[in-house]
Amino acid sequence: MTLIEKIYAERGKRLLIGGHRGHLSEIRENTIANFEKVLHSGVAYIEIDVQLTRDDQAVIYHDMRLEERSPLRGYVRDYTVEELKAAFELNTLDEAMAWCKQNGLPILLEIKSCELLMHDTRPMLAQRIVESLRRHEMFEDCIVFGIDHRTLKRIKTLEPRTHLALIVPHVPHDPVALMKEMEAEIYLCYQTNLSVPLVRELQAAGYLVDGSVVNTREQLATALSLGVDMIESDYPFEMLAAYQEQAEV
Repeated sequence: MTLIEKIYAERGKRLLIGGHRGHLSEIRENTIANFEKVLHSGVAYIEIDVQLTRDDQAVIYHDMRLEERSPLRGYVRDYTVEELKAAFELNTLDEAMAWCKQNGLPILLEIKSCELLMHDTRPMLAQRIVESLRRHEMFEDCIVFGIDHRTLKRIKTLEPRTHLALIVPHVPHDPVALMKEMEAEIYLCYQTNLSVPLVRELQAAGYLVDGSVVNTREQLATALSLGVDMIESDYPFEMLAAYQEQAEV
């Protein structure tokens, strides 16, 4: 069953739990070595982050500034893929997507975005994402999402088979109209910007709701009370166990 099939088959029946950047542990996040620990764990998918290098290659990395989690300074865009790989463990989007395809691990792919610094890179990144989706035939096992709705729209135009989710960091005047305009399927935001009426409004219109990131039992309880369809967690194994415990009560 593909990710898209699983999401729609489980809607209203079971909360899907994904691994945020894979999972948080001593193994570097957003790497294949990290993803290997997620396989066969019951975690439904992994959320990973994509950025563009100086030589226009799509790589998997989360933070805006490299010094937060690497020996380098500056931004991913300041280095070539070879320079980044020489400094620390890093996978390209193609490497990650090929591995996930081979191992049957679906992807929620976030476009990392800082409009001020990355505006000129957006068309190339959109092209690289589409190329990788096509190369590995991941359309039904990869959902592309982010806060940059303009780039998401560009990707959908380039390749209509792409499934989209929107990060919505506010409460829109008409959330259903926003989803329809963007041709998106999943509405994703922090729990603090959700309410039961908002979730029900979106679901009644046929859309799915993701209330992330969930890292505690209290946050899990909130997700369940809101009735969201899916969540991501830095601790997906623990959240999956906690959810199963609640389901047995």
